[in-house]
Amino acid sequence: MKRAMHTDPRVRGPAEIRPIEWPNDYLDITDPLWARKRDILLAWARCRAAKESFQEFIRCRGWGSAATIYRLRDEAAEQIAAGINAAILRSMPKTNSA
Repeated sequence: MKRAMHTDPRVRGPAEIRPIEWPNDYLDITDPLWARKRDILLAWARCRAAKESFQEFIRCRGWGSAATIYRLRDEAAEQIAAGINAAILRSMPKTNSA
């Protein structure tokens, strides 16, 4: 995600576009905080790519408590990782254990 944010949007390849779409693909859209988690995670990735302080970014935005913001970011990252892992497992061929 960090690498995708760091590249020029006009020359991004598919491997660099996919991570930007992960929040839309893997976060639970029935969660009332879905959009907030997505925005926080993308803002964190932008800050990392630009080598800016995420702490300062959230302070300037007035998004609330830093602890809450980091908790939501971590929850979003965990949901995305679980979704990617599940997709990998689904794509693997099933083997007989008998």
